Amino acid sequence: MKLSRTSISDVVIIEPTVFTDERGWFFESFNEPAFHKALKELELPIPRAFIQDNHSCSKKGVIRGLHYQLPPHAQGKLVRVTRGSAYDVVVDIRRESATFGQWVGVELSEANRRMLWIPEGFAHGFMALEDDTHFLYKTTDVYHQASERSIRWDDPEIGISWPAIQEALINSKDAAAPLLTTAERHSEFRHGSIELVDLRVIGDERGSLIALEQGQNIPFAIKRAYYIFGTQSDVNRGFHAHRRLEQMAICVSGRCKMIIDDGVTKQAIWLDSSSKALIIRNMIWREMHEFSEDCVLMVFASEHYDESDYIRNYDQFIKEVRNGQA
Repeated sequence: MKLSRTSISDVVIIEPTVFTDERGWFFESFNEPAFHKALKELELPIPRAFIQDNHSCSKKGVIRGLHYQLPPHAQGKLVRVTRGSAYDVVVDIRRESATFGQWVGVELSEANRRMLWIPEGFAHGFMALEDDTHFLYKTTDVYHQASERSIRWDDPEIGISWPAIQEALINSKDAAAPLLTTAERHSEFRHGSIELVDLRVIGDERGSLIALEQGQNIPFAIKRAYYIFGTQSDVNRGFHAHRRLEQMAICVSGRCKMIIDDGVTKQAIWLDSSSKALIIRNMIWREMHEFSEDCVLMVFASEHYDESDYIRNYDQFIKEVRNGQA
């Protein structure tokens, strides 16, 4: 596959490698390792895992959008057209972005086989250029009605140059969407939160079992897992926060004390049972103290290791919390 940046560098056009012979053609519509490798080569971040696919069919002149979801259910989208053609539009609505309010338009069609990668933090919409246009897209989060937002497709401040068409077909919800100036903007910051969860124990006279399942009692896609063991009782660990990463921590053996700080309040939580899990959202300062000799602390993480995601200075953490709440 070939990836090309658009005028908004985080939004990328993808052209697949197509193999053709006398029988027809074949191409990989998605290959996660190749996609991630190509993004890394462009020095772009790796997205969360795709967990939902959507498919729509539209008549010529239909405009859908401009749609987005707010964190923690913001969606990155990988979009393509499998029949007909569409003019696909992306608007940067990231509050702190240098390209805030700017837009990109790309024609996607059955013929050109292009795809468009749209990270979280962008509003998205398209116009169908033909009858029976089939639009497919993968998303990094499920549809979440309470987080859904939209912006007017014809907002004069954005100034999208839609293709000329006799009559645009727009539903009442999209037609009544707010302008960018009054719409709720996307921000990476989410006020930190935690949740202490009692895990379901399955057991009989032979012993006990706890099942940990992504999307069930683990509320995020798992990209990394690790465990901490052999820590001396006088050693303290942690002393950092994460800008994006979320974690679930379980003491599968022994115990340790977690100090949790959201920038406003601080609390101590003992992890002292293998049936107790602590879910730690992003923007939480965490410290680990008083490890027992037999402590084994298992941690599941929503992101791969990325040093740039860490906040290791407490004063910087407080500054970012205050800036995010402003």
